[in-house]
Amino acid sequence: MNIRLRLTLWYTAVFSLILLIFSLAVYAGLSRSLFNTIDNHLQREVSEILGNLKFYTPHLAGGEDDDEEDRRNAAFEQNGVSLNYIPEAGIYWRLLNQDGIPLIDPGHFDGAPLGDQPLDLSQTRLQNTTLANGEPVRLYTVPFEIEHQGQGVVQVAESYRHVKEVQGQLILLLALGLPLTLLASSAGGWFLASSALDPIDRITSTARQISARDLHQRLNLSQSNDEVGRLAATFDQMLDRLETAFEQQRRFIADASHEMKTPLTILKGDVDVALSRERSPDYYRRTLKRVNQTTDQLTALVQELLSLARADGDQLLLNIETFNLNNLLTALVKDLRPAAAQKKILLAYRANEPVIIQADQAKLRRLFLNLIDNAIKYSRPGDAVTLNISKTKAQAIITVSDTGSGISPEHLPHIFDRFYRVDKARSRAEVSARSSGSGLGLSIAHWITQAHRGEITVESVPGEGASFIVRLPLIAQAPTFEEGLE
Repeated sequence: MNIRLRLTLWYTAVFSLILLIFSLAVYAGLSRSLFNTIDNHLQREVSEILGNLKFYTPHLAGGEDDDEEDRRNAAFEQNGVSLNYIPEAGIYWRLLNQDGIPLIDPGHFDGAPLGDQPLDLSQTRLQNTTLANGEPVRLYTVPFEIEHQGQGVVQVAESYRHVKEVQGQLILLLALGLPLTLLASSAGGWFLASSALDPIDRITSTARQISARDLHQRLNLSQSNDEVGRLAATFDQMLDRLETAFEQQRRFIADASHEMKTPLTILKGDVDVALSRERSPDYYRRTLKRVNQTTDQLTALVQELLSLARADGDQLLLNIETFNLNNLLTALVKDLRPAAAQKKILLAYRANEPVIIQADQAKLRRLFLNLIDNAIKYSRPGDAVTLNISKTKAQAIITVSDTGSGISPEHLPHIFDRFYRVDKARSRAEVSARSSGSGLGLSIAHWITQAHRGEITVESVPGEGASFIVRLPLIAQAPTFEEGLE
């Protein structure tokens, strides 16, 4: 059973229950209203009867009693009781004494099954019964007592046949109307369910057409601000992220293959040349030395690729410890000064105060090694590379600046991308002459900074040099790397 049919059935079931409850409420409310009208009418008749009822005593010898004139004008006079009131047409009534014996009885209840139970003079009672002719009536029995005169019971009744007719008509109307209403509501429910689920079908259809090679399709339902519209927008955003991730993966694989192809080609060329004919021991020694250097480059490249792969898989842990960052940077500058001096580049280090930090010392050494080495590689003889460290209340700020050729503004947003080269037209020979690096140094620096919940940015003016600014929290915020490289 598909979700469209289930929604329609649930909607119909709930609507049926609501209609049933509503119908019962209407039936009960209308019946109560009609019976209340009859009961109010009967109460008014009882009030009129009791207000015009009088008990009298026989007159004394030689004269008339005081109520003789009232008796002559009474509408009903019987058994020592007079009633100067005629109930409305359609009202059945009688007066009984406390023993149930009629005082005034027009005969309306003759033959009716009203004497099955003894009269209860202690309470008023409303009940439904029938007359001898089968007429359904609403009977109102009221015990009364007239002070200093007498007591008894008045019974009034009124037919409620019209109430039964209205009830029957209402039942017939509901019996005919409810199925038609449910049928219409089911059709409406099916239409609404179909309208609501059509975007879901579009999402399903689009998802079936999407593959790893074709991630450009989108749902484009952003104009709808309901739940389905937000779902479609989220789906489109997920596709954007997937497309970006797949594109980065394809570019990474292509770049990694290209980076590895060059040293492998050089390696194979050196070996092929050495094996093409007999060579001198010195030639073989030089060849093996080049092979060893090329192998070192490949090893470094594979190691960096492995590090980034582990970072992407959240498999690299940080060994957090407390140490003086000044000591780490001082030792690092000391190690790199010979390489800088060989290129006639001044490497300077400036620190105003000790900076105690909680971080992974080995990872930070690699971070700043990559940044300083990168600055040295792309500086010219006579340029200067400066390492400056300072701190705020919560952060350590390390700046690696050079006075080299700088970076053009269009390259700055991509400077931390893997294998991204500022000068794509630069020949491989020129790159090899400048560096044996893999092109992943800045990417690794970016990852290490993120792993420490820090921030790395770059500022550059073409022709005036570049500055890489690293901001790291002094107190470790994440003992393990959880977010991965974005």
